[in-house]
Amino acid sequence: MTADPEKAASWLQELAVELKNRRFSALVRTGENRTPCLQVVNLAAPVLAESVITAIDGDGEWCFFFSWPQRIAPVGDLIAAADRVERVLAEIGR
Repeated sequence: MTADPEKAASWLQELAVELKNRRFSALVRTGENRTPCLQVVNLAAPVLAESVITAIDGDGEWCFFFSWPQRIAPVGDLIAAADRVERVLAEIGR
């Protein structure tokens, strides 16, 4: 299940701001008949890239998820979500 597209895009934009502060490219993609997603790219190693979406986890909480799908963190915990994305997309020595 996905959130209202505007709400999902808002949560993803908040995460994008945090990731941009950590030297990642982060672009929210939206559109008609499209689930909003966040495209994240490690600028130091562009091959390290991933999509992030929002969905309800098994406990009924709205969370960020990787595309494979793997839960990242609740939408209300941007720092934990950004930390997890950064760890997954980190280049050697980061």
